[in-house]
Amino acid sequence: MMNRLFYMLWTSRSLSSLASSIWLMTWIAIIYGTTKSALLAGTVTFVRSLAVLLSGLSLPFWYQKYPLHIVAHRFQLLQFMLGMLFAFALLPFQNNFSNNLLMVTALVCAACIGYSEGAASAASSAIFPRVVRQDQWVKSNSLVSTGMQMISLFGWTVGGIIIHTFGEIPVLQLSALLLGLSSLILFCVRLQESHGSTTSKTSLWSGWSILFTLPHVRMITIMDIIEGIASGIWIGAVTLVFVQQILGQTEAWWGYINAAYYAGTLLGGLLIVKLANKVEHHLVRSIIIGSFSFSLLVLCYAWNSTPYVALLLVLIMGPCYQLRDVAQRTYIQRIIPLEEQPILFAAQQSLSTILFGLSIVFCGLIADTFGARAVYLTGGLMFFVSSIIGIWLRRHTKSACVDHSLFT
Repeated sequence: MMNRLFYMLWTSRSLSSLASSIWLMTWIAIIYGTTKSALLAGTVTFVRSLAVLLSGLSLPFWYQKYPLHIVAHRFQLLQFMLGMLFAFALLPFQNNFSNNLLMVTALVCAACIGYSEGAASAASSAIFPRVVRQDQWVKSNSLVSTGMQMISLFGWTVGGIIIHTFGEIPVLQLSALLLGLSSLILFCVRLQESHGSTTSKTSLWSGWSILFTLPHVRMITIMDIIEGIASGIWIGAVTLVFVQQILGQTEAWWGYINAAYYAGTLLGGLLIVKLANKVEHHLVRSIIIGSFSFSLLVLCYAWNSTPYVALLLVLIMGPCYQLRDVAQRTYIQRIIPLEEQPILFAAQQSLSTILFGLSIVFCGLIADTFGARAVYLTGGLMFFVSSIIGIWLRRHTKSACVDHSLFT
């Protein structure tokens, strides 16, 4: 069992994640309902992503000034205060706004809350290994990952229903109240740290330096880059085209495919909790098995044209990806000192944001040029290349690692 601080931190992050998904959906609904433009509605997500990227780049500066838990507390509180401002002070008067003013308000909200959300999320993530024992890191990472998947599934599934039922303004206000509860719980999570004790590296680029200079981490980063660019195979437009053109089904199956993937990740998280001890002693092997299995399943999915087989394949993909993701995060935690992990995770968050944007463009171009099946074939091959790099990682670093069980 995890300790009290872990569950408090996990609850705080879950509430914040739920609130964020709800407010993002609500803003998209408001802008689309007003402008009837999918492009303008999508701009809200784009600006939020840029703000999250900026937060990751600037976090080392805040870590230099304040202890880690103070950074998490203050940005979570700032996110709550901004949510209250927009939901209770500005949006109730939206009927008096012109379309341009409403659009500006939405983008300012996305930028401000996106920055504070990104900073609070990264700082909170760096606290997790500090509140549990090292032998519980696999289990804690799996619980965190599973919890976030559950929240994403619940938020993006129920969000549209409650927006339709209660209206945009009440839902935004609910989101702000959830952020307030998250801030209150997080405030109770405190660490014994002094100013600047989080890391001895104070450069804004120090986390990036760790990503690309340390041999072990560099190989993991290369795998992340390859898989990050391939991750666009699951963007909504590509999945919808595949469902219609290859599976020959309606939009309803688009939802079934998404639900099956989330269900698979939840199942995977629960399995890894049960197998935590085995994964803990075979981290690199778990990374390789997860990536290789995922690549084979994606390739099978690309060539398959039977809807129910597609559902089964997507369901099985979830545990494979969870195995790779949890093992990789635990591996990083094992080889990087605690005081350097916050800046590293901040850099990883920024990198993942950049890669997500590139993946949308990359996969969109392939889909438009060669069709949806080519997207999944390309993605499967890229995940396969990533697993080969994992084998190289195991062979290249096995002799240099103090804990040889990591590479068995």
